[in-house]
Amino acid sequence: MPPSTPRSLDAASLPALLSRLAHGPLLVALDFDGTLAPIVDRPDGARLEDPMHGHLSDLVELVLTAVVSGRDLEDLRLRVPASGLILVGSHGVEIAYPGDGVERAPGLAESDAALGPLIRRLRHATAELPGVLVEPKRHSVAVHWRLAGPVEAVSAERVVDSLAGEFPAFVVGRGKMVAEFRPAIDRDKGSAIGLLRGHATVDGVPPAVLYLGDDVTDEDAFRALDPDRDTGILVAAPPRPSAAGWCLPDTRAVSGFLERLIEVRRTSAR
Repeated sequence: MPPSTPRSLDAASLPALLSRLAHGPLLVALDFDGTLAPIVDRPDGARLEDPMHGHLSDLVELVLTAVVSGRDLEDLRLRVPASGLILVGSHGVEIAYPGDGVERAPGLAESDAALGPLIRRLRHATAELPGVLVEPKRHSVAVHWRLAGPVEAVSAERVVDSLAGEFPAFVVGRGKMVAEFRPAIDRDKGSAIGLLRGHATVDGVPPAVLYLGDDVTDEDAFRALDPDRDTGILVAAPPRPSAAGWCLPDTRAVSGFLERLIEVRRTSAR
């Protein structure tokens, strides 16, 4: 069945959803760019606004909380208050549990060895394309064209398509004005949610999952959710077809929603 357009989470529908999320084991998983932090032209300029810092600190005291991102862990640690948070980087390739070190997906040797040559080829091929940025990461590399003109954007996509066949150790994932060469292994945001759920299962009882995300890569996580007990919220305006059941328009609305969620969890804990 093709995805449908999620329902808008508004003042009329919010109380019932919050009531569902108020009790029981819960894992809250949040994308970073476009969900916790506003989208910016250059990826190195993304920052959490002050209310989000407070919301994350409050959430980790109440429920298991994870930030799930395409950014690598070192970059993610610079942008979020990591105390008590689970950090999932590189679309699930890296997972840092508080106090337990970093778990990396198996099978990275081939793509890691090819990453340097791929980065060099991408930089050379896009050097004459103004506004096109090559962003190296620990296990992947992204090509951004948000700052590029229409002609340069088309050229950047052609570069990506051309090199994709030359580097079989990678698969290309596409997002908003970005393409990313990711290791060709069985790991994405959806499988990462499965690992987090298993890690948080106590006495055979897994937590319900609340996942918020804005990008195409977050659809992997939405599809991994159980519609009978989990909740997916797309962050997009206007809403687009998605495996998520609900939609919020932007990061400001996400902030307001998290504030209400914190209130109901605190009330239920008393």
